[in-house]
Amino acid sequence: MTESISAKELIEKVWAWRKKFLWISSVSAVLGLVIVFLLPKQYKSTAVVFPGRQFAVSKLVIEPNAGNQEDYMQIGDEDDCEKLIQILTSDELKLLVADKFDLWQRWKIRDEKFKLHYLRLKWDDQIKVKRTEFNSVKVEVHDYTANHSAELANGIVDYCDTVRKHMMRSVAEPVLKIVKAEYDSTLARMKVLEDSLNTLRLMGVLSYTDQVKEYSRVYAQALAKNDVAAMKRLSGKMDTLAKFGGIYEYVHNNLIEYGSKKYSYTKMKYDEALVNYNTYIPMKFVVAKAVPNEFKAKPKRMILLAVIILACNVFGLFVLLVKERFSSKK
Repeated sequence: MTESISAKELIEKVWAWRKKFLWISSVSAVLGLVIVFLLPKQYKSTAVVFPGRQFAVSKLVIEPNAGNQEDYMQIGDEDDCEKLIQILTSDELKLLVADKFDLWQRWKIRDEKFKLHYLRLKWDDQIKVKRTEFNSVKVEVHDYTANHSAELANGIVDYCDTVRKHMMRSVAEPVLKIVKAEYDSTLARMKVLEDSLNTLRLMGVLSYTDQVKEYSRVYAQALAKNDVAAMKRLSGKMDTLAKFGGIYEYVHNNLIEYGSKKYSYTKMKYDEALVNYNTYIPMKFVVAKAVPNEFKAKPKRMILLAVIILACNVFGLFVLLVKERFSSKK
């Protein structure tokens, strides 16, 4: 069994068994023809996209520092390309596309318990996502009709934005809640301060510094004229101002600080979070949409038939050699 055989001896044996090989070739050709012609036709469609730059919308569009924004029209780099491929091959995208185009029925995936597993296997067989030498991404889809292969390729490209939007929303939503809570808290604090100022104004405290100066001037004039009634009226107002003036200054300064600093900063952050949550920039530039191609892509029947015949003959040669060796041993 372990003895070697020379090429000359092998050729001589093949020639001696030529009738057997002819019979093997004939039978394998008939069986191969049945197999290859039973295989369904598949058509290929291809979509090509370039990745876009991956940044938050607020940083791309409403960044306050002029000239500091990223160019949202710029084609992405290698990292962006890898991110796009990762999303195009994600399970979430596969499930979205399978539900949209009913791949469960079309690809005959009926096992509910392991349906994702079988979807992955069929997906890897029918769909190829690969990076090109030009840093673009090519989506190749094989399916049983030309129109459906094109629809499926374009659907995969379209749904990559949906998947990324879901990813961004999962982060943008809690951030928006946090910023909105802080924004509402700032507004509530300002409302309290404004109400306090209005109450003090109703009590006659309008502007502590200005009123102190004016009351002092008028009181000095009344004192010079010995106007007791005026001095009495001013004395009451000055007592009120002395009692509530410090509170007025504290509330007024706090309101200015909240209005000019806290409110402006919080409002800016709230606007950014709102933009990031409600708006979305596509993550890809479509170079070529998939179009139906009526020329069959696979199976390559003649090539497949030749492989079947060759494989059967090689297997037949192996069996004949083993049989002959066993016969000689006996």
